[in-house]
Amino acid sequence: MGYIDLITIDYTKHTNINDVPEKYKPIIDLIGLDNFIKLCMFANGDELYFPMYDSILRNTRKRLILQEYNGYNMSELSKKYNLSYNQIRTIIKSQN
Repeated sequence: MGYIDLITIDYTKHTNINDVPEKYKPIIDLIGLDNFIKLCMFANGDELYFPMYDSILRNTRKRLILQEYNGYNMSELSKKYNLSYNQIRTIIKSQN
């Protein structure tokens, strides 16, 4: 059985968690084996960078602040999002 045979046979149907190195099992526990295989196929051996969860939340908070800003409610937004008035102003100015 050569390399071409390995490509043409769909091993993913027969893959189970015991076929995956131990260090990747926490990822499988998190996203499931099928999604892990899809991720492997997507990455194709390259290393992937995943952003910190906090940076995703920061972007979400910024989007919400910009959506809620009405031109007069910076103090209200600073209280709601536990940010200083200057931080809210900086977020709003960054949009312009």
